[in-house]
Amino acid sequence: MPLSFCPHMMNQNESGQPAENSIGPRHWRILPIAASLCLLALLVFAACAGKPATSGKLSSVERSAIIRQVAIQYVKDRDVTAAKTALARLELANPAQFIVTMAEQALSEGKPAEDVAALARLADGLGGRSPKLQAYLAPTATPAPANTPVPPSPTPIPAPTATLAPPTATPVSPTASPTVAPTAEPQKPRVVADAEANLRGGPGTNYPLVGKMSAGKEVAIIGRNNNGDWWRIAWDGGGQAWVAGLVVKVLGPIDTVAVAKDIPAPPPTFTPAPPPPPTAKPKPAGPDFQLVEVRPWGVQENGGYYDGPSVHCGGNRELHIKVVDAGGGPLNGVTVKAALGAQEEIVTGSKGIPGDAEFVLGGGQEVYIIRDVDGRQVTSDYARGMTTDPHGIPIPTLIGAGYCKDDASCTSFINENGCRGHYSWTVTFRRNR
Repeated sequence: MPLSFCPHMMNQNESGQPAENSIGPRHWRILPIAASLCLLALLVFAACAGKPATSGKLSSVERSAIIRQVAIQYVKDRDVTAAKTALARLELANPAQFIVTMAEQALSEGKPAEDVAALARLADGLGGRSPKLQAYLAPTATPAPANTPVPPSPTPIPAPTATLAPPTATPVSPTASPTVAPTAEPQKPRVVADAEANLRGGPGTNYPLVGKMSAGKEVAIIGRNNNGDWWRIAWDGGGQAWVAGLVVKVLGPIDTVAVAKDIPAPPPTFTPAPPPPPTAKPKPAGPDFQLVEVRPWGVQENGGYYDGPSVHCGGNRELHIKVVDAGGGPLNGVTVKAALGAQEEIVTGSKGIPGDAEFVLGGGQEVYIIRDVDGRQVTSDYARGMTTDPHGIPIPTLIGAGYCKDDASCTSFINENGCRGHYSWTVTFRRNR
């Protein structure tokens, strides 16, 4: 049996970005109303004839239009069973996570709020998990379905014609007091971790780790940073404990959470001490730094988990460059350069992890070593292939990381953009002397 997958963007890591949708932001808006009605009619006809409409018989534009119609109907009637029945005819491997991806892409493309909300609420009703969509829906009050029937007024009962004797009055105890309904305690803002989450001494990955928040743990929010993407929490025994908003689910009203006034300054950039003058040695053949490993993180290593045959994607999108000496020991002070995008230069050990240079992985990246610990220019192998797009990852690599089991399940996983935007990698260089 092939695996079911959840093409889920985001969450990432502690500072991820949404993935791109293959459907442009204006395509769906120009679909004629008649075409949408015809697609719905096709589903109804297929149901009546006992021949379900399959995703293999529809284009991606037709399938997306049908899903949006199902989402709009779900917002009206809140009928999860009807929505699941309609979606089942599309034969999606994992409908909930597929719609999570559609909603996140619609949000990132700036589509109308009512369309993003319809997809987000359908995904939530089907059990799809997305911290980004939860945060999007949290401040919005859920409207009552438009077609909720109004209960009819009770028919008045005619007064009896017979004269009845007045009832005997029941004495009331003087100490009795009317029962007052208890006032519901207002909900407080809080976070719940879907999986184990890092806690840091400040709002950023450059702050030191101060603890771990276990999966399912619920903790009160006591502050936020200026950008609103990190939460300060009431952690046991800690004066400072911060968690990234993308790795937790936010509950309760967050509009009342104030910016923390005592946010600590970021730790200073690590400056390695100059090493002693090197002793001249014969230089071995090959570059100064050789590439020894390019490895994607496994499902659970990247914050995901398995649910039976289904893979739930993690939220991280990190690229860690490990640099070691000839004996395998970590090397601090080596400068690693990113070849794509902003072409950042990061020094190993500068973020507190020995021999490690950490980058935020966008769509993809390529890296190499440019300077040794003494500032000397060096030669280096070139590392490629670190991407967050499953189409760019070889099938054997996906199998090795646990995202699929064989060629058939991997092909289905790739075609459904499985975990697009949510992969992390480790690359290791070794000094060749």
